[in-house]
Amino acid sequence: MAFYDNIPEGRSADGGEEEDLVFRYNREERLKSAPKIVQDYYAGRMNPTKGLFKVLVATKFNRFMLLTVALCFVVVLIVSFFGSRPSLATAAGFELELSAFSYDESVYAQVKIHALKKSLNDKNFGIEKMIEDKKAAAAAFSFYDADGQLCGKAQKSAFIEKNAFFLRTNSPDYDIIKVVADVEILGQKASLVSKVARKQ
Repeated sequence: MAFYDNIPEGRSADGGEEEDLVFRYNREERLKSAPKIVQDYYAGRMNPTKGLFKVLVATKFNRFMLLTVALCFVVVLIVSFFGSRPSLATAAGFELELSAFSYDESVYAQVKIHALKKSLNDKNFGIEKMIEDKKAAAAAFSFYDADGQLCGKAQKSAFIEKNAFFLRTNSPDYDIIKVVADVEILGQKASLVSKVARKQ
């Protein structure tokens, strides 16, 4: 027999006997003072919202978050479509676009040049006269590595055409990550920059 078997459990702090405590649990009384969401849950009035869109707009916080995500998406679209692109420029009524990619240990770069539609509709533009006079466009290509060091240069030129025409060059790939093209057409200059896309 253990030494504590004869010790009464219901003893107060001053040594007197204590009454046994009786706990009464009444669910209805407890639910009366519960928050409304708990009352609705126990009453079966909390049906889950079905459907993705209904869930996204079910509460004020959800609506706020959905609106925030939508606004961020719209801003990204606006910036991507209307933001300035360093690989695109206009000069003398022509649109110039530089692109560069790496393939088989070489970097290939090209400037695509074509007359803008509004220029072709302008009677003073006179692209036929430019073609007849053999007007040319020229580009000076510079190839840069990750440290910003110049790895190579190239010069290319071509006669202006009514449709799109190209100034193309290539260079051995010494981990080149950026190509800069300084283009001159009809006395106007533009500087274009393009990152090198890696192709397998």
